[in-house]
Amino acid sequence: MKRFAVLTLSLLLLVIVSLGSSVAAKKVEITFWHAMGAQLGDTLESLVSEFNAQSPDVFVRAEYQGNYGALSQKLVGALVARKPPTMAQVYGNWAAEYIDGNELVPVEKFVYGPNGLSTLEIEDIWDGLRAGCMFDGVWYTMPFNKSVYVLVYNKDAFDEAGIANPPATWQELLEAAERLTIRDGDKIVRYGIGLRPNVDIFACFFFNSGGEWLDAAGKVNVNGPAGIRALQFMTDLLHKYKVAYYVPGYLDADFGAEKVAMYLTTSPGLSYTEESVAGKFNWTAAPLPYADPAFKSTPVAGTDLAIFARASQEEQEAAWKFIKWLIEPRQTAKWAIGTSYIPIRKSAMHLEMMQKWFAEHPRDEQSLQQLRYIKYDPNIAAWSTIRNDISEAVEKVFLGRATPKEALDEAVTKANARL
Repeated sequence: MKRFAVLTLSLLLLVIVSLGSSVAAKKVEITFWHAMGAQLGDTLESLVSEFNAQSPDVFVRAEYQGNYGALSQKLVGALVARKPPTMAQVYGNWAAEYIDGNELVPVEKFVYGPNGLSTLEIEDIWDGLRAGCMFDGVWYTMPFNKSVYVLVYNKDAFDEAGIANPPATWQELLEAAERLTIRDGDKIVRYGIGLRPNVDIFACFFFNSGGEWLDAAGKVNVNGPAGIRALQFMTDLLHKYKVAYYVPGYLDADFGAEKVAMYLTTSPGLSYTEESVAGKFNWTAAPLPYADPAFKSTPVAGTDLAIFARASQEEQEAAWKFIKWLIEPRQTAKWAIGTSYIPIRKSAMHLEMMQKWFAEHPRDEQSLQQLRYIKYDPNIAAWSTIRNDISEAVEKVFLGRATPKEALDEAVTKANARL
């Protein structure tokens, strides 16, 4: 009887192990290509590991592809070879190109499906972020690593200059820059503000002047009154009032060296500011100044998540399970805390972990005050090249080679030809 019992138990254990192996074998593996390196990559890998540990039927293999340029090139190559990953980070203009080639699955297929999102969950995603994922009225991608622009300023310098509050308007920005600029004869020891001659910094002024990238007919519209006013103001800070200077690269090092008292950066850029300042002085961040309160805006930067159509139905559904989990309030809050990107869900702002983080890092909360005013780039395939056209126009004006109208007219001619 004992032998029979032992034999029965052994057979039962064998069946259990066999069933366990069968279940494990059915776990769907998906590939996720991303461009998150350093601390950003560590935070992402931590989230992926957490998902894999608790997911009974999906395993995510996150694969770092280098910077965004490298990721873009590898995705194009993979699509040409008809072997794309299951999902990847994509910019809106990349997605537009992939959609033209029928390479993406609309995420709305899953959002409104049986394992989708409720109306409350959909509305919990920031409206502007959802809008930026729409292509001709179809919801194709899911917002992921998103950031907004803020004005960084030297709090000690403000106190010394008797400036009580950060500038809310362009006039206040000019006045603050004038008071913060330190001159030693003909030499300027510290500039009030630093600028970069590119489309992103231009956008910070353009949107706050009431500008929109495209007109009602879908044509590039940066050479209208809003664009000319924005670029003229930036140029006046440089050449007329001589309270600003510009560099092509990042300004956090110059800010840390106290060569400038203010500059504009994205919310994740605050970590680089912290490193550059290294405790030498007190600093903080504020929303972008505007020409008029009616135009209060901030550009939103960053990528979205896309699912590729060449993945099997099973893989697509597995990718959706991961995306759905990743944008839950708890996970998006952990992502925001670990990277300084903004949380995708409104409700994440009220979680205890986020409230604690804000209490300890008040600068990060400043960027989130602007989430109701975000503006995003057009989801058109030619936009990456058009961005270069606008950047060239800004730099040309900064160098004194053209007036704002001349440079922007030329940029618009080039841009609309590309469309």
